[in-house]
Amino acid sequence: MTDKSIQLFGSKEYHFLNWLKSQEQKTSRGTTINFSQEEIAAEYGSSPATVNKWLQALQSVGCVEQKKKGSYRVTKTGDAVIAQMGKIEKLIGGNKNG
Repeated sequence: MTDKSIQLFGSKEYHFLNWLKSQEQKTSRGTTINFSQEEIAAEYGSSPATVNKWLQALQSVGCVEQKKKGSYRVTKTGDAVIAQMGKIEKLIGGNKNG
């Protein structure tokens, strides 16, 4: 895992990826997130510039792909990251008392 990947998934980008996954809808072409970056920003409560930066970062490590303008998809890699981070969160959350 590269330093870039380690930094990415200990950050807000991971939480954004997890939120994106929750926005997927099943279509005849598979699961997609049918929002423009501006719509994603409004729904997520962040600026369009920040959403653009996060989407680019997630695309650069293969967790999200842009299917067409205004249509994104969390990849198998993104799904695996979400699953692993969920396990880590449970481990940490279950160990609050030391």
